[in-house]
Formats: sequence, structure tokens, C-alpha cells
Amino acid sequence: MNPKTLQLSALSGTVGLHLLAFALLGGWLASQVKVRPPQVISMEMVAIAPSAPTAAPAPAQTQATPAPKPQPKAAVPPRPAPPAPSKTAIAPPNAPKATPAAASPAEPAPSKAEAAPAVAANSAGGSAKNSAEITPPLAHGGYLNNSKPRYPQQSIEDGEEGTVQLRVHVSVQGTPEDVTLAASSGFPRLDRAALAAVKRWRFTPAKRGDEAIAYTYTVPVQFSLKSVKS
Repeated sequence: MNPKTLQLSALSGTVGLHLLAFALLGGWLASQVKVRPPQVISMEMVAIAPSAPTAAPAPAQTQATPAPKPQPKAAVPPRPAPPAPSKTAIAPPNAPKATPAAASPAEPAPSKAEAAPAVAANSAGGSAKNSAEITPPLAHGGYLNNSKPRYPQQSIEDGEEGTVQLRVHVSVQGTPEDVTLAASSGFPRLDRAALAAVKRWRFTPAKRGDEAIAYTYTVPVQFSLKSVKS
């Protein structure tokens, strides 16, 4: 064989032996290294104790404010006394009960020229007119000829009796302009008989002093079985 060929084969054999030795050495080293498995770390939950509450700061002491002094109340001027009502005549015990007169229709206002001279006359005669006594109307006596209400026959048979109170507005001429029921007798037939009779009556008008005025008052109409039997 050629000497060069022998040298090359010897060199390649040497390199192969070195490579084999390195491979075996690496495998041995790898077998010596111990691989540690992953370890599980345990954790515990620890509750933290709550901190003690801090004491609230004491409230600052406030000085008591002195009570306000009562203020004196202003003097209230006395109210003027109401005017004294006009006196009216007291009717006798058997006279019908009188009620206030209805307002008469308003008269047209006088002109300024007429009002000026009338002020003095009104101031002089106003007090006398207001203080004049009022005489209620009359339904009986004198020239009056008012018939009694007709007693219903059915009421007599049923024994119905009582007193009907009628509110009558008498005009200045003495005629009953408005007649209404103020209090019932408790029997409609007697109430209707009283209304029908009083609407046909004539009256002596009420008077304030010597002046005739319109007036509203209450007229009692009595139904009694004793008057029928007698």
C-alpha cells in the first residue's frame, strides 16, 4: 500500500476513536446529572385580626348661649266700641214674632249738586230716624177682615191639629208679597190650608216712627179641634 494511504487511514482511525471517547464521556456525564422534579409549594390563608376602633374625639364643649331677653310687646290700641243697636218696640206676649225687614229696592244715587245740601239734613235727622221704634205689621184688628183658614175635613176626621209658622213679607201697602213655610205643623194638609189663607190676607204695614215700611215677620196659624167642636 501507498504510505500516504496508510497515514490517512491511521489518522481517520485516531479521529474516530476520539469522537467515540467524547460520546461515551458525554453520555456518562448526562447519567450523573440528577434532574429534580418540580416541587408543589403549599400556601396557607391567614386572617388578619381587625384593628381596635379608635375612640372618637370628645366633642368640644360649647358655651351655653344666654336666652334672649323678652322684648316688651307693643301696646295694642283699644278697638272702638261697636255702635249701639237701635231699639225696637217690644211686642206684647200675644203678638206674632217679628223678623228683620227685607231690604227695599235701592234708590238712584243723587247728583253731586243735590248731595251737598242733603249732607247736613241727613246728619241731623239720621240719628233720630235710626232710633225710631219699629212697629211690626198687624193681621187682625181695625179695618182688617181676614178670615180664618179653612180646617180640612179629612184632617178633622183623622184628628190632625197643630200650629203652622209662616214667614210673610208685608209691603208698604200692607199686601203679603211673599209667604213661605217657616215651621211645619207636622201635617201637610194643615200647612197647605194655612198658606192658601194667609196669601189672601191684608195687613197693617209695619212702621218706623210714623213712616210705613216693608217688613218680614212670622205669622203663627193654629189648627185646634176644640174650635171645630165648639
